[in-house]
Amino acid sequence: MMETAFLYDPANASLIAGLILLGLDIVVIGLSPVMFVAVGALLTSVVLYATGWRPPLVETAAIVAGASLLIAIVGRRPLQRFQNADIEEDKSSDLIGRELTTTHEVTKTHGVVFWSGVEWQARLAQDSPLESLAPGAKARVVAVENLALMLEPLA
Repeated sequence: MMETAFLYDPANASLIAGLILLGLDIVVIGLSPVMFVAVGALLTSVVLYATGWRPPLVETAAIVAGASLLIAIVGRRPLQRFQNADIEEDKSSDLIGRELTTTHEVTKTHGVVFWSGVEWQARLAQDSPLESLAPGAKARVVAVENLALMLEPLA
């Protein structure tokens, strides 16, 4: 019976909920808005422990929701700045590094390749030593720009 009473204590319940949500956010999700609810639950737990106040669980949930909303309003922009700090626009693709065989002529200004069941626009990379690749040439994808594959010839 003592274990059940532990979970029904609003301070303990909000502490446990906050720790579970914080762990979920950090380990599984990776710094998301769930963090605001976790911090709201932990803050509520601290206030309840400090004051000795023990409202019913439904009221505790409402306090957690209110605290989470205030934290989200105040913390949204700093979280966005933190998440976007030192990040350049990501233009990478899982196609980069793939080797393929050209199916049509590819130059530095235009071309088409058929790869993985799809016809792709393709161009030679600007720093390529060649001006064109003939059909059947081996190439590596070095970038993807506006859905066009940038290729470099393979020796």
